[in-house]
Amino acid sequence: MYICTMITNLPTYDEARRAIRGGKDAVAFLHLGILYAQGIGTAQNHILAHYFLKKAYNMGCTEAEKYLNMEYESGRIDFAADIAYYFGDDGSASQETIAKLRARVEAERKSKHYGNLSRIRNRLVLIFPEYNRDKAIKDILYGRDSIDADILYATCTSDNTSEIYIAQQDSLLHQLYAQVESDDDIWEYINTDTLSDEEKELAQCLVNLTSSYKKICRKYKIEQKEIYTLDALKLHPYIKVQTMSTLRRQGFRCLLSIKDIDSIINDEYLEELDDDQELLNVCEKIKDQDMQLFLISFVELNIDIESLQLTSLRLLQSYRNNNLAPLAEHINAFVDRLNKVGIKHNQPFYTVDNLPVIVI
Repeated sequence: MYICTMITNLPTYDEARRAIRGGKDAVAFLHLGILYAQGIGTAQNHILAHYFLKKAYNMGCTEAEKYLNMEYESGRIDFAADIAYYFGDDGSASQETIAKLRARVEAERKSKHYGNLSRIRNRLVLIFPEYNRDKAIKDILYGRDSIDADILYATCTSDNTSEIYIAQQDSLLHQLYAQVESDDDIWEYINTDTLSDEEKELAQCLVNLTSSYKKICRKYKIEQKEIYTLDALKLHPYIKVQTMSTLRRQGFRCLLSIKDIDSIINDEYLEELDDDQELLNVCEKIKDQDMQLFLISFVELNIDIESLQLTSLRLLQSYRNNNLAPLAEHINAFVDRLNKVGIKHNQPFYTVDNLPVIVI
């Protein structure tokens, strides 16, 4: 594997163009890709940037992957379309290509980017033909980390496409709210009243999910799997994106733990996990009211989390595109909520000029 050093001094555009003529120097392709991505010495062109960065990556340059990821995070490159490209028009790929794709998928799952796995759900079994669904269920139930478990999770949970770049999303939110979180007077009053309407809906959904799940486990003498309760949530001025990701995973594990109680769950509900509307239709057939509430709450949990994660992902994309207005609007909405509930504070009205410093 060719390991490129950190880029400190880029060549000029003309120098980079001359350097790629031999077609064998991965660093040369990397440099040209960066120049196109940043518009240095030439017009900014993300299509050409992607082309040359991908050439460098395919030649074994690991540094190119960092710049490709920045293109993914900004929304300029579609991860699913990029994967589809390798399969060609006939939907097949060589063993060499499959090996590269396995490495890419493995990197995504280790970073817990389940959204990107969900977006290529129809190709995951092509990339991992040894996938075993029964093993996947057992791995999830017993908390074992495996590709089987992650494939099952990605292929069965719907509305999951924004569950990517979790660490970067949380880093952005943490820095955006840094001044708020350092204010002890405000921190003392942080509770569900200061959450957004969408976050409050998620909190209520969690109450319904956890209470119905506990009743089901007691009623049918089933070992209760871990799931956050509302009291256990570590509230910031927002619900952390990683917390939401964990909640979704815990909810899926709880669902699998009760799947054998009613044949409808195994035969119909689990088969429709990628279609929220069909899941709600199946819920109408369930007679046990606690079970019905849990299954409906599971659907709502995924919808609520997807909506919130999409909001934070858009903030990250805005930051990557140097469009800071949405970030100012986001934190101003929180300050408005402080005012509405009567919490005294010294937070200013934020604009692009007085936002906290954010470095990701």
